[in-house]
Amino acid sequence: MVNEIFHSVSGPFSIVEIAKLINAKIYNLNNKNLSISGASDVDNAIPGEITFITFNNTIGKLKNSLASACIVNEYDENSIPKNMVCLEVSNAHIAYAKVAQQFYPKDKFIPKISKLSNLPDNYKKSTTIRVDDFVVIEENVILENNVSIGAGCFIGKGVKIGANSSIGKNVTIECAEIGRNVLIYSGVRIGQSGFGFAPSSEGHIKIPQVGNVVIGNNVEIGSNSCIDRGSNGSTIIGDGTYIDNLVHIAHNVNIGKFCAIAGQVGIAGSAIIEDYCMFGGQVGIGGHITVGKASQAGGQAGITKSLKAGSKVSGTPAIPLIQYHRQALKLKKIVKGKGS
Repeated sequence: MVNEIFHSVSGPFSIVEIAKLINAKIYNLNNKNLSISGASDVDNAIPGEITFITFNNTIGKLKNSLASACIVNEYDENSIPKNMVCLEVSNAHIAYAKVAQQFYPKDKFIPKISKLSNLPDNYKKSTTIRVDDFVVIEENVILENNVSIGAGCFIGKGVKIGANSSIGKNVTIECAEIGRNVLIYSGVRIGQSGFGFAPSSEGHIKIPQVGNVVIGNNVEIGSNSCIDRGSNGSTIIGDGTYIDNLVHIAHNVNIGKFCAIAGQVGIAGSAIIEDYCMFGGQVGIGGHITVGKASQAGGQAGITKSLKAGSKVSGTPAIPLIQYHRQALKLKKIVKGKGS
C-alpha cells in the first residue's frame, strides 16, 4: 500500500479502463465493474490492486499474491488464479509502468517565487517558474516555462534550463545547458571543474577546465551524481538517458541517447558511450575509449578497451559475457575438485 503522506495517489479506475489504456486482452473477468485502487509489485500487492509478472519463471508467485488483477506477457490458465483478472499484453513491464503512472502521477506544477531566494529581477515576479527557499540564481540564466527549482540550489551564470524540467533540492548547476523535461534529483553537481592537471616533479599543474555540459531532453539524473564540464568543448548526455544515484561522469564524456547507467558507475574523461548502452552498478569505464551502440556491462565490470556495438561483457578486465560465465564455471569446478 502506498503511503499517501509522501505520494500523490489517483484513481480508482475500472479494470476495463486499465485494459483499454494498455491495449490488453482480458481473462477471468467475472465482474466488469471491478475497481482497481492502486498498482504494486507482486510481493506487496493487496486486494484491490493490480500487479505484473515479466518473466515466466516468476509467474508462480501469482498463486500467493493478494492482488485483484495482474498484467502478463502471456496468459497461462495453470499459473494464474481463477479469481484474479489477467491482462495479457506484448510487454508487461512497459504496460505496468503506464498503469502505475495513472495511479501515482507527478505532483502538479504550481508557480511560486520564494522571497527567501536570490535571483535576477526579471524572475522575481515570474508566473511561469517555481523557485523554492534559499535558491541562488546568477545573472543571464535562462529558465523556460514550468521549470521548478528546489530549496538550496545554486544556478550559475549563463545556465539554461529547458521547459518542464525539475531540479531537486541542494543541486549545483554551472556551465551547463539543460534540455526539456529533465529530472535532476537532490544533491546533483553539474558543470564542476574536471580532474585535469599535468603532473610534474614540482607538483600537479592545474589545467583550466573551460568547457561546458550539454544535457538533452527527457534525461533523469539520480541523487548525488556528478557530471564534470569539459576541459575544452562539452560533456554530453543524450536524450532519454537515465542515470542512477552516485554516478560520476568525467570531463568531455559523450553519452548517447537512451542509455541506462546504474549506481556508482564511473566514466573516465573523453570516453564515448553510444546509444542504448546499459551498465550495471559499479561499472568502471576507462578514458578515451568507445563503447559501441547497445552494449551491456554487468555489475563491477571494468571496461578498459573499446567495445564493438552489441557487446555484452562482465568481469575486470571486462570480457565477453559467455566467456566470463565459462571461466566462472571452470573456476568453480577447479575449487570444488581441490576441496574434495
